[in-house]
Amino acid sequence: MSEVSKWPAINPFHWGYNGTVSHIVGENGSLKLSLKDSKDQVELDTFVNKYVPLLKNGAHFKLSPYLFTGILQTLYLNAADFSKKFPVFYGREIVKFSDNGVCTADWVMNSWKNEYKFNQKTTSFDTGKFGDDEKATHPEGWPRLQPRTRYMTEDELKEIKKVDLPLVVICHGLAGGSHEPIIRSLAENLSRNGKFQVVVLNTRGCARSKITTKNLFTAYHTMDIREFLQREKQKYPDRKLYAIGCSFGATMLVNYLGEEGDKSPLSAAVTLCNPWDLLLSAIRMTEDWWSKNLFSKNIAQFLTRTVQVNMGELGVPDGSVPDHPPTVENPSYYNFTHENLMKAKHFKSSLEFDELYTAPSLGFSSAMEYYKAASSINRVDKIKVPTLIINSRDDPVVGPDQPYSIVEKNPRVLYCRTDLGGHLAYLDNDNNSWATRAISEFLSKFDELIV
Repeated sequence: MSEVSKWPAINPFHWGYNGTVSHIVGENGSLKLSLKDSKDQVELDTFVNKYVPLLKNGAHFKLSPYLFTGILQTLYLNAADFSKKFPVFYGREIVKFSDNGVCTADWVMNSWKNEYKFNQKTTSFDTGKFGDDEKATHPEGWPRLQPRTRYMTEDELKEIKKVDLPLVVICHGLAGGSHEPIIRSLAENLSRNGKFQVVVLNTRGCARSKITTKNLFTAYHTMDIREFLQREKQKYPDRKLYAIGCSFGATMLVNYLGEEGDKSPLSAAVTLCNPWDLLLSAIRMTEDWWSKNLFSKNIAQFLTRTVQVNMGELGVPDGSVPDHPPTVENPSYYNFTHENLMKAKHFKSSLEFDELYTAPSLGFSSAMEYYKAASSINRVDKIKVPTLIINSRDDPVVGPDQPYSIVEKNPRVLYCRTDLGGHLAYLDNDNNSWATRAISEFLSKFDELIV
């Protein structure tokens, strides 16, 4: 009997398009929140039930009847053409960290929609002026960016730093970035009403960013989130900060929240489709027929391409030995050789990638050992920030089993379980995401009503 058979597999014949939200709350209730302009307090669960109709316990939502399983939802999100949906403009900033590494922050620039005019004939924004501005601001030697994204000028960066609206930081999924449809949908929903400043923090090496140190991101890689939030809090100490983590970005965010405890400057956080138990997800992606054949290889090749395009920094001569014993705090990337890269190009799962690269670089004996240690389920009990969790039971990447018993013990966490939605999808008839609307509604009401 294979190890994955201990858990129920996703059933591709379990179908529907009328979804339901269920709250998972512990016997001690949930965190009490203080309302603005009132001495009253309201529990997190009650707050959502009263002020966030999309997410209240028992709420129903409709998805596309053509995408009637989580597998179809996830496949369509990753395969369909969303180029004309969610036309968000981003201004890119290169963010430098204390270890001399960099990532990129893509700030939502709604004002650019007026500057770069919409062409009714082509149903897209004119690229002429935008292309000129993109060339003028693009740093030498850096990869070409995704549509509607360019680097900002020094003056534009100064203007961004003057904005003191509540800030929402979005953390994307594995080897993804600001260009992903679901991330653009989130950014568009959150920035539409002008209540929030929104930024996507692209992980090192992702979204056509460069890697400038030997430090590649892992589930343990929480230092960039920490430093970026600290930087933003220092600029405007009194404004609220929020964070959203999607998929692997949710794992990193929860690990950060658990490590940081009550020191985090965040007022609230949201996770969407977090693979809570990385070990369980890895087994599912390698042994469950549907997950293995439809999704696993694509993820492995995304990771391999991230390594390939950054071999100039990561790569070391074949046969080299580490200059120090690898640990989580002090990783060593001696295994990023050209020989190993050739092997990785044939990988069919992220487990193979982590077995060759990630686990050894952190000092773990195997990918399974790394997954056990790095899973965010280990740290959810230490979260001190009000946190909304959304996971679907028909998610082909995460699977139907969720950490209810552990979540129930932390009153600061509200688990919204849905029966439908797939992985990061939740697509309706118009290819809009119910989940991104729900998250936007939650943060909008939280910022409006909670101290």
